[in-house]
Amino acid sequence: MSEKKPNAIKAWMTAATVEEQDTLAKLAGTTRAMLYQYAGGFRKTSSDKAVRLESATKQMARGSKGRLPVIYRTDLSSACSQCEFARKCLGTKAEFDLT
Repeated sequence: MSEKKPNAIKAWMTAATVEEQDTLAKLAGTTRAMLYQYAGGFRKTSSDKAVRLESATKQMARGSKGRLPVIYRTDLSSACSQCEFARKCLGTKAEFDLT
């Protein structure tokens, strides 16, 4: 039986300060409240939002010198996790169980 993957956005939110959460929301074009909806599994992200969150967390990971992790689009969107192009680009980072 495969081990369930951790909730990447929940882990990110736990590692981030309130100010960093606000910054992520702004960069990704959403709200901090919606990030909590995603983290709690109450809402699903669209592919477009998943791409924006990935881009924003990459930027913030660099700025935090790696303290904040990158959240990959395949962590957030079942469409992205099934995309052959995402799998080619991300390699093993694209292997996520969104069930």
